[in-house]
Formats: sequence, structure tokens, C-alpha cells
Amino acid sequence: MKHAGLGHELQLDLDRWRDATSTRAAAFEAAIAERTSARHVIAVASPAMGFQIAFRAAGVPIGATVLTTSLADPSVARATVGSGLQPRFVDIDLHGHLGAAAVRAHVALHGEPAVLVPSCFAGHPCDVDAVAAEAPHALLVEDATDALGGVRPDGRAVGSPNPATIAVLGIPAVRAAPAQGAVLVTDDDLLADRVRRLRDERGEHQLSELHAALGLVQIGRLAEVVALRESVAARYDAVVAGLALAEPVLPPAHARSAWAAYPLRVPAWLRPAVLEPLRAWGVGGHRLVMLLHRHPYLGRYADVLPAALPATERFASEVVLLPTGSVSGDAEVTRVAGLLAATVGGGAERAHRAG
Repeated sequence: MKHAGLGHELQLDLDRWRDATSTRAAAFEAAIAERTSARHVIAVASPAMGFQIAFRAAGVPIGATVLTTSLADPSVARATVGSGLQPRFVDIDLHGHLGAAAVRAHVALHGEPAVLVPSCFAGHPCDVDAVAAEAPHALLVEDATDALGGVRPDGRAVGSPNPATIAVLGIPAVRAAPAQGAVLVTDDDLLADRVRRLRDERGEHQLSELHAALGLVQIGRLAEVVALRESVAARYDAVVAGLALAEPVLPPAHARSAWAAYPLRVPAWLRPAVLEPLRAWGVGGHRLVMLLHRHPYLGRYADVLPAALPATERFASEVVLLPTGSVSGDAEVTRVAGLLAATVGGGAERAHRAG
């Protein structure tokens, strides 16, 4: 496209910049398509934008129900409310996921929801096949914002668009950072065309040149990054195996987690003794920041009481998220291991009972 009033050299520079940007974005989408074996990959500016565009492109009617868990990425709830849809939260399974049993119970009581959003908590792949089977007429949108690099039990990469109608994968701009862009992945030609049209309506919907370039770098290093996280998780596993009062939240059998964090369950009354030293050291362990059904704004749309989600409430009170991407080496992992041994190795329980 030519711009009136621009000099010839400036016009050439602008054309070269546009071509380079387009090439970077197309190369990034192609890299994700190769990883997920998807027909269509569309990059957008953020995960929340991705979910909102997915709902609009699929024609989900205003007021329809979106079924997910309170551990879903906050972008799911923001996009749901922003699209005029009704969030509904059900209890989690042992992996922190939307489970088939919870979907089955919801369908028995309320009928099929318009949309199912299973989330890959902590980078652990969720069982999208089992969830899809319980509500076969629902739009299935996989929340894989923290799971790029994960592999499902059947060997497919997380985000592969089967059985999910569409998946939203987060793009970390730098190592151990939250997603700062997203891609929508689908095999549906018509849906992909609608997503592209909605994405291209406004410039702020599109992934920036910078984030496309950074995304390409991260994809190139993805195997290395996931392998590093796996090695940290394996060292945590070795320590936790000998602790009386700690239990890891593991991915489903035969799945390969992206290990966005290492979720560890400890007694609720002991959790501060683990978290406070980690914060003082700057290591980065933390608890679940906010359950979506308790969020002061988003929660009022959910129409659910905490008592209705007992597994979610207990899980949130006990889980510590240990870092996998921000620890700098064996010394920090050893330091964390020593802290865990001192606090949840069993001695603290005996002292508590004696006191």
C-alpha cells in the first residue's frame, strides 16, 4: 500500500518494514502449526483477546454458559464476562483440572453448557478427550496459556485442535514470564476465517512485531526450556518423595508437563512456613493468587458459593507453587529442598502435636 506524500526512500523503508513484520508473524504462526499439526494458527495480542475472539467467531450467543474451573487463567473469566457470557465454575480433579465427572454432574443438573474451557493447570496437560465426551455439543476451547511445550498422554502436543474446536496457547516473551501474546489453533476452516477477520478488525488485536520476533526465539528454545524445567521438577520429586507432609500435584499418567510451576500440596497451617523464607530469598514460590469464584468483580457473575467447590477450596489452601523456570541452578534447588525437609518433613507435625 502506497502512502501519498512519502518520499521514495521512505516508502521503500516502510514497505521493507511491513514485509519483515509480516514474515516474522507468518513464521511464528507456521512454527506453532508445525508443533501442533494444526491447519490454522492465528496470532493475537493477548490470551484474553484470544478467548474473546474465539467466543465471537464461534457465534456463542449473549448470556450463554461457559463452564470452567476457578483455577483457569484469569483471561478466561475476563473474556467470558467481557463477551456477555455467563461463567460457571465446577470443582477440580486431583490434577487441578476440569474433570469429566464434574462436567457430567453439571450436564445432569443443568444441561450442556454452550462452551467448555478445560485449563492446563501449572502446565499439566488436561484430559480434553474425556471432557469433550461429556458434552459433545459444546464448543470446546482449551486453555493452554501456560502449557506450551506440554504433550498429552496420546503423544499429541498440547494445543493440538482435536478434540478441542479451538485452543488458546500463551506466548511468553521471555523465560519464566507470563504470556504476553497468544495464538488460536484450530482445524476448522470457517472458524479460522472468522477469527482472522475479527483479529484484523483492529490493530490492537494483532500480535506486535516485537512479540512475534520474541515468540520465534522462544519457540526455537522451547525444547531446551522444557527440559530445564523437567530437570528441576525431577529434583523436587526426589526431595518430596522422602517428606511425610508433602505431596506433589503430578500431571496425568503418560503426559509430559510444560512445568510452568511445580505444585506441591502441604498442610494449610504449614504453608506460611514454606512461603515466607522463599519470598525472603527471592526464589519466587507463591500460593494461588486468587480463585476466580472469589474475585471481587468476576466472582459476582459466577453464582456459586465456596461451599459448592470443596475440592477447589482445599486445593487452594494447601498448594505451594515452586518455581521451575526462575531458579538459577543446583544451589537454589538444594536450598529449597532443605527448607522443605525442615518444614514438611514430619518434624513440624510432631512439634505441633506436642505443643
